[in-house]
Order: sequence, then structure tokens, then C-alpha cells
Amino acid sequence: MKRLVLGLTAVAAFTGSALAADLPARTYTKAPAMVAVVPTWTGCYIGGNVGAGWSNTKVVDEVDGFPIAQLKDTAVVGGGQIGCDYQFAGNWVIGVQAMADASDLKASANSPVLDPFTLHGSIPWFATATGRIGFVPAADWLLYAKGGGAWTHTNSSLTFEGVVVDTAKFSQSGWTAGAGAEWKVAANWSVFAEYNYLGFSDKVVISASGGNLGKVHQDVQTVQVGLNYRFNWGGPVVAKY
Repeated sequence: MKRLVLGLTAVAAFTGSALAADLPARTYTKAPAMVAVVPTWTGCYIGGNVGAGWSNTKVVDEVDGFPIAQLKDTAVVGGGQIGCDYQFAGNWVIGVQAMADASDLKASANSPVLDPFTLHGSIPWFATATGRIGFVPAADWLLYAKGGGAWTHTNSSLTFEGVVVDTAKFSQSGWTAGAGAEWKVAANWSVFAEYNYLGFSDKVVISASGGNLGKVHQDVQTVQVGLNYRFNWGGPVVAKY
């Protein structure tokens, strides 16, 4: 009986060892990679802006360049912008933008050449169409430069003791350059601050009566802050760690 028990025990031990040998080795599953969703600047946007503008208008004689008058002013400007950006090569962004602003820039000037008349001028609006290139130092920040074309309109008049004796309205085109920074404050919202210089081509102005008011050289500088709503059609950038 004792021999039978010992024999069965040996058989059981051998069978268990054999079964263990036939089992596959235990596998360890690697934890999935962490996926980080990084905001992207790719997408289109629309928004508004407000700020300060400085105008400098010089009127000179068309023939010899002799100065006739200079008009300067500082005023509030504000308007809107629309554009699209594309982020590429990791941290670089290119884009296009159209911006239009109304302004309260207006000034008057007297000079010995004009005496006894006073020259008045106002800039009701200006607009730009620009390309932008920027760098993303952090996911929510964009530093950029911009440049392109600029357009404006000017209303002017000549008065004698407060009475309008002649008027002129004219438009000018030119170029613009600027720089700024933009910050994503939420998934679809960003705020920005920027500086722009707008330089316009000289223009000989003929008044409503047919008189020659002179050659006008004009430029505008602005400092603006604004808010954009971003549609983010490009979606987020997915990075694995």
C-alpha cells in the first residue's frame, strides 16, 4: 500500500512538471505611450481690434517741393480682421490677413503759404492686406511679423474764417509692415497686441474747384490690441512621449 501511494505521488509530480513545461512563458504588456494633444495655430479666424493711431501728413509744392503745410494727429482707431494660418515644421507659422479700421484722425494747419486760409484733413479709414510669418516659442504663444499692401482715404478742406471755400477727397495706396504677439487664452480664442507702420505713395491733390492743393505725403502708425475667434479646422497636433 505504501509503495502504491509513493508511486502515485511520483506520477503526479512528474505530470505537473510536464504540464508546467508545456505552458507558454508569461508575457508582460508594455504600457501604452502617453499621448499629448498640443494646440496648433493652423486654421482661420475672425476678430476685432482697437488701439491708437498717429498720422503725419505733409503737403509740399508739386514742382519744387517747398513745404506748404504739415498736419499731425493722434486718435483712437478700431476695426476688424480676418485671416488664416498654417503651422509647419514644428514651430513655424505662415498666414494671410486682411484688416480694416475706422479712425478719428484729423488735423488742421496754418502756414504763411496758406494764409489767410486753413487746411483741414481727416482719415476716416485705412486697410491692409498682409502676409504673416511667425514662430511658436510655446504652444499657446505666437510671435510674428507681417507685411503687405495698405490703402487709405482722406477728406480735406480749405476754410477762410471757418467757412469752407474748397474741398478735396482722395485715396492712396502704399505698403505696411508690423510685428506682434498672440496668445491663445482658450481652445478657440486668442488675444494679440501689435504695432504697424503704413506708408502711402505721394499724391498730387486736385480740389473740387480744380485748384492744385499740392503733393501729399502721408503715413500712419498704430498700436492695437485685439481678440480673435479661431475655427481651428486643422485640428490639434498629437505628440507621443
